Amino acid sequence: MTLIKATGLAVIVLAAALAACSTPTDAGGAATASIADSCINPTRIKEQKILSDREIQFTLNDGGVWLNTLPRACPSLKIQGGFTWDVRGMQVCSNQQTIYVREDGTPCQLGAFTRVPAAT
Repeated sequence: MTLIKATGLAVIVLAAALAACSTPTDAGGAATASIADSCINPTRIKEQKILSDREIQFTLNDGGVWLNTLPRACPSLKIQGGFTWDVRGMQVCSNQQTIYVREDGTPCQLGAFTRVPAAT
């Protein structure tokens, strides 16, 4: 494969990856309330709050709040009060990131992110 073809292929793959990590829109172009197939940059996370063994609330620097609902309960996540994770790259993606319960290291899979409506 020539360098030009390889570079072109790399650009296409990169564009597809970036498109997968953007906030989806509805038919009218407005951002939807779910980023089920999207990613967030962990450097934008201001606070993480463990709500239960199945729910983690992420507050972003811009004030946005996202709820991640794990596909199944993560034993002792709430009691142990936290988790660690190894983020490869600059994105945390729905249904693709593994977290580890802080004290015992139990691995658990993150689920889909959904936007928490702003309080009025």
